[in-house]
Amino acid sequence: MIRLHAVVPRGSASEDDWGLRRHDAGAVTVLYEETAEPPAGTRAAVVEHGRRVVALADRVPLLPMRYGTTVEDADELNAVAEDHADAWGRRLTQLTGRCELVVHVEVTLPPEPVAPAGSGRAYLHRRMTQVRRQDDALDDVRTVMSRWSEELRLLPDGNRLAVLVSRADADVTRAIVEAWGRSRTDLEVVVTGPWPPFSFCEELS
Repeated sequence: MIRLHAVVPRGSASEDDWGLRRHDAGAVTVLYEETAEPPAGTRAAVVEHGRRVVALADRVPLLPMRYGTTVEDADELNAVAEDHADAWGRRLTQLTGRCELVVHVEVTLPPEPVAPAGSGRAYLHRRMTQVRRQDDALDDVRTVMSRWSEELRLLPDGNRLAVLVSRADADVTRAIVEAWGRSRTDLEVVVTGPWPPFSFCEELS
């Protein structure tokens, strides 16, 4: 079994990078390792994968593979790499010099009181109000980030925005968004990163 870690520009990584092997296809190189067992589904394994990707991203542009992405053997690796090499190469060009910030947004205003007897109508109204407040907060973050963001994606939990920014602007952007968050008494805003562009990479298939 072969576990994939990242795609980098061809010739930009050596086989001593975290002990990963290389497979060249077109203008890109796939970094991988051979393993006898399926990837462990533990938090420690996921964190270790992230550490590898972050360390590599400090040196070379890359497309990180989601943890646990595998192919059966060298033949399948070759087929997948050949099929995706052109698309990966284009995306690498687009992401060169960029990184990801993740903005966590939580509304801190207390919810509206529930009507006596806890009617279904009152519950639905309360939920709708909470959702609307969260949506409004995310729209505010989008507005604040619009000066720096090249792409912006809402993450599946609905409380976080992944923002693609220039690596050169990442620290300044993070500081400005954190300062804006502190000015909002109705919100809790936490910014993490810069990270490799985990949320802005094409899927394997």
